[in-house]
Order: sequence, then C-alpha cells, then structure tokens
Amino acid sequence: MADHRDAIDAATRREGRGWRFYVLALAVFLLLLFVIQNSQKVKVQFLFTETETPLIFALLIAGALGALIGWAWPHVRRGRRQEREFEGRSD
Repeated sequence: MADHRDAIDAATRREGRGWRFYVLALAVFLLLLFVIQNSQKVKVQFLFTETETPLIFALLIAGALGALIGWAWPHVRRGRRQEREFEGRSD
C-alpha cells in the first residue's frame, strides 16, 4: 500500500505546478493590485464614531462581515427549522 502511495506522490511531483497554483497566484496578484489602487484614505462612519482609514481596510471589514453573515445565515435558519420540527413532535 505504501508503494502505491509513493507512486502517486512521485507522479504528482513530476507534473509540476497544477492549475490551482496559477489561479491562486493570479488571485494574489489581483488582490495586491486592488490594494495598491485603493490605498487612499476615506472617512468611515459606524454607529456613533467617525474615522479616517485606508479604503482597503474598510472594504476588508465589509467583506469579512458579509462572509460571516453568509456563513451564519444557513446555520441560523437550520436551527430555527429544527426547533419548529421539535415543537411539532412534542404535541
């Protein structure tokens, strides 16, 4: 079994870099380009505060919050659905 695994590892090493490496490299390049082009400072208002920050930080925070909401929303809905199903069974 180890010989089979070694053969697979050797075959993948001979192929060189796969397409995922190039997609990742392109994404990193585009991210760096985006950061460089959006380095100006902007005024950001949130709740009762106002501050100046580089635009990229404001975009990263907004993106992170969006990702968190996108990840949490199905979990919240699933939990509510399970609660309703549980309440329906206990009757």
